[in-house]
Amino acid sequence: QESEMANSFKKQEKTKKKKRSAFSKIAAALLNGEFLTRQGLIKFLPFILFMTGLFIVYIAVGYFFENTLRDHVRTKRQLEELTSEYNTIQSKLENKKQQSAVIDEIDELGLESATSQPNIIEVKPGYFEE
Repeated sequence: QESEMANSFKKQEKTKKKKRSAFSKIAAALLNGEFLTRQGLIKFLPFILFMTGLFIVYIAVGYFFENTLRDHVRTKRQLEELTSEYNTIQSKLENKKQQSAVIDEIDELGLESATSQPNIIEVKPGYFEE
């Protein structure tokens, strides 16, 4: 059992060394500038293109949401203005519909308000069809 544990421990150590060595190779390539050489550039080209694509998408999404937010604020401001205008017009209409305001308007036109009930004129059916 001890030899099996020792073997599994050795295998774990080797995989850790491989992982560390892969990381150390990449770090060394970045630090010494090897990735800028032709071979290094070709080796890292897919990763560089992927990162460039991600940056472009990130910038595009930022602009999209910024424009959406501007449109939202602009629409909200227009809605507030229209609501205010609607309330003002509704208030003026309510004032004009009051009986005292209607009587004043009639007096300005030189008309008199009716003091008696309206007369009902009865017409025989078909009178207007002749």
